Amino acid sequence: MPGYVSKQLTPLLLALGLLATAAIADPWQPAGWGGGGFYWSCAFDPLTDGTIYMGGDVAGVYKSTDHGKNWHLINHGLPDYGVFSLAVDPTHSQTVYAATEEGLCKSVDGGDLWQLLPHTGPKDLRITGEKDWSIRSIAVDPTDSNTLYAASPAGKVYKSADGGQTWKAVYERKSAQEDPGVLRVQFGKANDQYYGGIWLPLAFPAGFKSGDCAGFGFSFKGEQAEPRDCFLTLKTTGGVPYRSRNIHDLFKNDQWRDVVFTAGDFTIDPDYAKQNPDQAKTLPPAPDWSTVNRMDLVCVGSLPQEASVGKFRKIFFAMTGTADGQTAAGKKAVLVTAKDFAASKSVPSYGNIHVGDLPSGSVYSVAVAAKAPSMVLAATADSGLVLSQDGGQAWSPLNTPSKASCASIAPGDPDIIYGSFFTDGVWKSTDRGRTWAHVSQGLGKDFSVTEVVVSPANPQDVYAIGSVGWGGGFYLSHDGGQTWKNSSTLSADPVGDPTLPAEAANTGLSTPTNLALNPLNPKELFISANWRSCLSEDGGLTWNESDRGADISVVYDIRFQGEKTYVSAMDEGTFVSSSNGKSWRQLWPLKWTPEISGHNWRLAITETNGMDRILCTCSPWDTKYPPRVILSEDGGKTDTVVTTGLPGYIVQPNTMWGVGHSRALAVDPNNPAVVYLGIDGDPSDGKSGGGIFKSVDGGHTWKQLENQPGSRRMFFGLAVDPTDSNRVYWGACGDKGGLYRSSDGGATWKPVFANEQWIFNVMVTPAGVVYCPGTNLWRSTDHGSTWKQITKFTNGRQIIGLEVDPRDEKTLWISTTTWDGSSNGGVYKTTDGGATWQDITGDLPYVKPLVLRFNPLTSELWAGGVGLFRLKQ
Repeated sequence: MPGYVSKQLTPLLLALGLLATAAIADPWQPAGWGGGGFYWSCAFDPLTDGTIYMGGDVAGVYKSTDHGKNWHLINHGLPDYGVFSLAVDPTHSQTVYAATEEGLCKSVDGGDLWQLLPHTGPKDLRITGEKDWSIRSIAVDPTDSNTLYAASPAGKVYKSADGGQTWKAVYERKSAQEDPGVLRVQFGKANDQYYGGIWLPLAFPAGFKSGDCAGFGFSFKGEQAEPRDCFLTLKTTGGVPYRSRNIHDLFKNDQWRDVVFTAGDFTIDPDYAKQNPDQAKTLPPAPDWSTVNRMDLVCVGSLPQEASVGKFRKIFFAMTGTADGQTAAGKKAVLVTAKDFAASKSVPSYGNIHVGDLPSGSVYSVAVAAKAPSMVLAATADSGLVLSQDGGQAWSPLNTPSKASCASIAPGDPDIIYGSFFTDGVWKSTDRGRTWAHVSQGLGKDFSVTEVVVSPANPQDVYAIGSVGWGGGFYLSHDGGQTWKNSSTLSADPVGDPTLPAEAANTGLSTPTNLALNPLNPKELFISANWRSCLSEDGGLTWNESDRGADISVVYDIRFQGEKTYVSAMDEGTFVSSSNGKSWRQLWPLKWTPEISGHNWRLAITETNGMDRILCTCSPWDTKYPPRVILSEDGGKTDTVVTTGLPGYIVQPNTMWGVGHSRALAVDPNNPAVVYLGIDGDPSDGKSGGGIFKSVDGGHTWKQLENQPGSRRMFFGLAVDPTDSNRVYWGACGDKGGLYRSSDGGATWKPVFANEQWIFNVMVTPAGVVYCPGTNLWRSTDHGSTWKQITKFTNGRQIIGLEVDPRDEKTLWISTTTWDGSSNGGVYKTTDGGATWQDITGDLPYVKPLVLRFNPLTSELWAGGVGLFRLKQ
């Protein structure tokens, strides 16, 4: 795409004159593989045989024009990379709709260019696609392309009569409301954080003394589901925090009760004591109630998909004395009722927390009858299936189970309807929804049905997908749902998807999300799913993996060694290519292995005795296994898990993502036996926490450095100066963030850069020049003593990817990103040491790469983030 300048940088180009249009002679080339991620949506083109669209949770939209044999990304103009529902116009199939977390997008050229439809964003009408809440959220009238319906996770169905330019709510789900005197706090299912909390300002009641108080409490009830950890912290006017025992068990009790915490239930917060040891020795072991001015309630969980709910009615000090000659009523000095906070909406929260009424339920799916377009069905989270016979003007709830996931109307007969109802199975009506029969014989126990589809060739041919936990299932019926047959095994594609090759011979579906049927050939079915999407050409009797080229890998490092390329990926593992990215081979894990299956972060490759020596930092999914290092000394043929000297527990305080990950890795360029490793997180509870660890035997054993930088919260920021092995740099984030330097191999540290507090990466060139990226890029030619700003970005994005051409240090590349699902980022190049910059984002399908690496052997720049791409330079 010669002469391309990203629209995000256009204002900067005009204002500063610092960017030139990059003449990109060659487009970005895909270099990754398919599979290994979560695909959430799919749809066939009803008029063009062989064309299929698929959406992923982090990569955008893919398109295949050869019946799923090969895929490519089509993201140009897409504002967000989470695509959770897709629909194709039945009469003008070049018009495609994609429901993203930023709103509903439309393409009129088969996905070549997308536009966000007005007022559909999450802060407006919320006509969005959202994980777990959107299944088939878009339906186009089969006789009128301008008329479409959209299901909202907020419990509404919208209708547009002008192709999505304007909308009217035609159905609204009334969400359940809590008693106005109850404050509901839900931990989990709000976002992807592993932690969350609320805090409230407090004031000790006037007229009382601390000795008049027996403790602090609240009226509380749970809903039986516990978080992993929950702590109550009280802070005093002197800023001293006192923390309770782990009170996660409170959530078990689903009856109202007054919970009172006495002085014996609190100790000085261990993190505070660790950071202020001298002061902690002089403090009272329990809080002086009269000085308490803040309450924090913090929860931590293992899976963000789980939810724990606690409800509050009042918050109080439990009094035993008198005030102004009057006995405290009920011996409780009520500070505030939940009603007060709910009315003022002043309960601060953070992390994975939803405060207030029950979160609005979803309308999961919407469907329009092919032969009766005024007939519309919506699958709701609380009212089952609801039906409109007049194009959405009036709606009637049908006599179905209360939680419906999807509806399928027989294309040739609108009287025949199939509905899927999660664990309530599949139901069928033959009289346009007036009566229903449960038709789930043969579906597996505890099987949760996500979607049901009826064939246009024969309404007796019905197909259903669903799951039990992570396990997935496909069922087919040829007798209208009276009996079902399981057909859930698929043949893997180890070339197109090299992940878990030891399991590829006999693998099954994992969490299928959408089932699509080719209207031009009803025997051809496609399933989007976790890890391996698949295609059937025989009506679902057999399945073949079909995600070749549908790159969804989240790449965290790229390294070149001779003619080989090594890549580490979040969730998937570590891979090697000997063909410059044309094909890949997995090194580990070869199958599900609890000790190492999970996130692979940074790689270090050196050569020893003619063999590639590989180090990789790893955080297993299973939290029984803390961060570790995987070491191979024979090019990946065998590997060893190393934990000696590393924390034997999960680090939590002051971490980027709720738990400490071993993301950073740096090898001394002059001595490969010396390696530094970074795990984010502070010490607590007598444990030494994360920080910087050092190995002097090539990674076989590790030792935590005795002295640490001022902040241990970090991402990629770790580097050794090639001109002086004693000089090591550490980039930190947040409070006390910035760049730290050691001049004695990690023995001591000092801050050398504090102009910005969020430093996700750091680079030292072969000549010893230091680059420090924040929202702008800074350079030091004197080891950090002085700095020069060499970009003038004003877009607020964070610079993460950072690379220098070793043949010419005036040539650098940087990439910028935001920490959300939006397509807000770019890749930039300078050939004059930062005096001017070119935007080389071009046609890069994912514009927010976290990793940039230059391969001098091929003169290519590689970009890794979601997906893997290379560009000739």
